[in-house]
Amino acid sequence: MVASKNKDKSQQDEVSQVQADPVVTRFDIQMDAGSEPVFKGGEVITGKLQIELSRPIVINAIKIQMKGRAAWIDPMKNEDIEKVYFDQDFTLLERPPGKPEPGHFTWIGNFTYSLPFECPLPKGCPSSYEGPHAFIRYFIRASLVHEETDGRTFEYYGKKVFSLIAPSEGHVVSGESAAAKDTAVYGKCCCKGRLTGEITLPKTGYIPGEAVFGDLKIGNKHPKDILNQIEVRLVDRVRNVGGITDPEKAAVSPNRTLFYRKLDPNDGDAKGYKGAIQRDGIYLMTIPPVVPSTKYDSESSNNNAKSSPFGHLLESPSTATLRLRKKPFLKVEYALQITLGSNLLLEVPIEIGELSTRDTRNSMAPFVAGPQPVEESDEKGKIAINGPFTYTPIYLTKEHFENGHHGSVKSAQPLTNGTNGTPNNAAPGVRIIEKVEHKLEKHRRGSQLSGASEEPHATIVTTTKTIVTHTDGKEAKTMEETVVETDGEVTRTIEERTVDDEGVERRRIEETTMDASGNETTTIEQTARRVAETVQVPEEIAEARHKIEEALEKASLRAASPVQSDHFEEHHTEPAVVTTEENGETTTVSTEVIEREGVKTIITTTVTKHADGSESTMVQEHTTTELIEE
Repeated sequence: MVASKNKDKSQQDEVSQVQADPVVTRFDIQMDAGSEPVFKGGEVITGKLQIELSRPIVINAIKIQMKGRAAWIDPMKNEDIEKVYFDQDFTLLERPPGKPEPGHFTWIGNFTYSLPFECPLPKGCPSSYEGPHAFIRYFIRASLVHEETDGRTFEYYGKKVFSLIAPSEGHVVSGESAAAKDTAVYGKCCCKGRLTGEITLPKTGYIPGEAVFGDLKIGNKHPKDILNQIEVRLVDRVRNVGGITDPEKAAVSPNRTLFYRKLDPNDGDAKGYKGAIQRDGIYLMTIPPVVPSTKYDSESSNNNAKSSPFGHLLESPSTATLRLRKKPFLKVEYALQITLGSNLLLEVPIEIGELSTRDTRNSMAPFVAGPQPVEESDEKGKIAINGPFTYTPIYLTKEHFENGHHGSVKSAQPLTNGTNGTPNNAAPGVRIIEKVEHKLEKHRRGSQLSGASEEPHATIVTTTKTIVTHTDGKEAKTMEETVVETDGEVTRTIEERTVDDEGVERRRIEETTMDASGNETTTIEQTARRVAETVQVPEEIAEARHKIEEALEKASLRAASPVQSDHFEEHHTEPAVVTTEENGETTTVSTEVIEREGVKTIITTTVTKHADGSESTMVQEHTTTELIEE
């Protein structure tokens, strides 16, 4: 233990010496989106790393890391429990061309080097949150490793934390009225008294930028200047609900004061009798820019994929990963506290709702609590350039409210990169492919109707279609799954069709829609009827099998005639086909990539001939379309 402490102290001394004579004078992470960018899931972060040295040195490596994680800091163990949403490492510079070993990059001093980078953001991540006991943090961290002539190695790093706002259609719960009442003893000896206070709110659901009003009552025994001693606070606390079915049993942090103000003693409709004080409709505060309260549904968050004849194929990897990211790990809660002097505290829990990320009338504003420290535990022993690092989250707020009081939000920025949300008017029963076309047409119409002042907005529409058939001579099964992702909304349609040897067809169609706020709606339709005993192979399956046969035939021709092979490759884009045999099963996998007019489609076909004589075929089409709205 003593040796470990001495080693840590020695490292700190070396770091202090290097900081006193810095080699790296500039280490900036510049993002193309600006100095305080706000992202949503599914976007691509681009930028450059700019480095300047005070003298020539030899670079061992330059790396960059993009990470998003939620962490609960255990004060007893002085360690954190985390949930990682993504963690990507990129090497920008490690070894010169033609040299197998790293290092040997000699960089000169007093010159600015610029290294570009590009990092994709996954979908389904929750909004940023910073607190002393827990956080949801997204950052880019760059590091430079170099070795001095005496053999000592130092690592310099720079860090850029950015805000992420989860896409939302808006989620506001008004809630019922709520009240808090309490009594406390004040004074000493013969001057003792019993102070009674009560606060009543007309509702418990609010959104950032909205004013909060309430009715205040104070008993007839109170200090004379009690109205000048009333303060109201907005506090938050966090629960660690990762893996917990009942959030009330989860570990909870202490309250943190985010905002407070003194009440105006003359505000409200003054009432009272026999020495008691009553103020109706008194203005308490305007909800400042904060992260919305966490919606937590233990039943839906622990709901596993339903069983089916196709097992895990029912839930594709993309939707399973998205569901895992959206499952809450931290639960943020809020309350209003009213203090009457130093004697009495009244607390009313409230819920802060979500504003629509599509509504351009909403604005961006910095977190009311200001800059937050963002040091990570794995950064000890490294040299921070321009550290220590802090970060102020950015949140949505309503800039103007028609409720008699203006919001207290300052430095609000217009939300120019959103789109106005319009309801999906597609009639029930419309096939999923028609819904994709409906969404594409809706975005085209939206781009035509949007004002000229709006900036171009890119919408990514991703469609994954999977068809599986299985025949064993007695029964034929077909499962078709289609997943459409656009602007944070995911629609998954699963159609299962089974025909037994008696000619009875059973069909089951399940459609689940998960909106940007994480809310799910599911509809199920089941039918059974007698059909012909001869089962018709789906068109997509027949076409895929035909392509595999053609690809195998052309592969044999290319092997026999290299000249003919060049002719095929020059005029045709052939699928890549791989055949493997294992445990008596023969599996053939074909992968084809098609790019046409900005639409990229990857078609993967897998044909498996089982040892028992049965055969399975799976065709998966993954299509990505980027729509630019001007």
